[in-house]
Amino acid sequence: MSIEIIGCMIVRLVPLAPEHLWREGRQVRYTPGRLMNRAQVERISKALADATRLRIFEAISRSGHMNCGEIVSMRGVTPATVSHHLKILSEARLIACCREGQFVYSQAVPETIEAYTRALTKISSGKKTPRRRFLSQVIKSASAAVCSQFLPSALRASLFPQSASPKTPPNNSARPQLALTLDDPTLSLGSVLKWQDANGRFLKAISDKGVRAALFVCGMRVDDADGAKLLSAWDQAGHLICNHSYSHKFYGGQTNYADFAADFLKNEKVIAPYRNRTALFRYPFLKEGETADKRDRFRALLKERSYRVGHVTIDASDWCVSQRYVDRLGKQLKVPIAAYRDYLIAHLLDRAAFYRQLALDVLGRDIRHTLLMHFNPLNAFALLDVMNAFEAAGWQWIDASLAFEDPTFRSEPQTLPAGESLVWALAKETGRFEDRLRYPGEDDVYERPKMDALGL
Repeated sequence: MSIEIIGCMIVRLVPLAPEHLWREGRQVRYTPGRLMNRAQVERISKALADATRLRIFEAISRSGHMNCGEIVSMRGVTPATVSHHLKILSEARLIACCREGQFVYSQAVPETIEAYTRALTKISSGKKTPRRRFLSQVIKSASAAVCSQFLPSALRASLFPQSASPKTPPNNSARPQLALTLDDPTLSLGSVLKWQDANGRFLKAISDKGVRAALFVCGMRVDDADGAKLLSAWDQAGHLICNHSYSHKFYGGQTNYADFAADFLKNEKVIAPYRNRTALFRYPFLKEGETADKRDRFRALLKERSYRVGHVTIDASDWCVSQRYVDRLGKQLKVPIAAYRDYLIAHLLDRAAFYRQLALDVLGRDIRHTLLMHFNPLNAFALLDVMNAFEAAGWQWIDASLAFEDPTFRSEPQTLPAGESLVWALAKETGRFEDRLRYPGEDDVYERPKMDALGL
């Protein structure tokens, strides 16, 4: 069907057509006994993968029915594009359309979403190895908060019994948002991968998603001519070039304030030449000092130098997964990467779901998140798959600069020892989430037993 935009700028309420006149989307009704074929699953996935189209579908679902004028009144939707979006939603049978005079009205088709969810559940519930079961369960959990808002309550409860819908829409968007931040670019990746290849893989994956990341540079790893080439490639692509100290010192124990401050200042010289050099500092190991004096003195230095903290909200142990992969390569000639990639994706989605819910519970709203990953071999091979998996689970990738504009990133939790994920620290500060917080927030000690059990 061709959706025409006739009189879209005029909003006029008219009686809705009888149910039997709603067409297109209603031509194929899905019932509990009717399975959706794979082509239709793919069609719906593509239809909902566009952020604007997902917002339109969410608005139609919540209102019951909408005409073109009401849809165009949404921020970011124009008369020139609404026809295209409605046509795709209609062809995916997500909406039914009805012409009433010169106006076209759209109504959601809940049976399609129900069948789509059953189809995804069936795809993920076949016979699997332990690692595939683990991945499927994590993706199902991570998708629940996004998908469940379109489902009837009874079906939602049966499919996602342990999942809660978000308390508030994330940033007025139907999808939670996150930005990629990458730590420790390095010229030394062992025999697994040359830095040039890794750099190209990272940059291409991010470019494919049309966003810009934040690169947190530890100077000692790139302080030569080749290092300048590596950083220049990120700078030329428009990514933020940020400070991660020169020597990656642990700010605790034997490292005093004076030494840590000198190391931070030394790294300024490494990142100074780049156009996209940004005054964001990320503490190595996310440790901000074990005493109030050390914590507060360095925070004062950052303000004096016009820096802010480049906080992580979604912390993880991707470095541990990659190291296990590299260690295995050192013991045997060929190691299938798929098992490690799948574990990495499952681990990152699991931590994202945890920190997102924790942020909702602490702050009462969705925030723009920053995901921590590292410049290592496994991530170089798997980054595009990781980004695709997050989109499939309902997340939207955004520019790092936009994420850091969220006011939450100006918080200064008064916790000791200071540090961890910003969300973790804010939760710790309240004293209300002790049963959900572990220390440290993320570490290889939590992942080793699971990877051992999976033979990884």
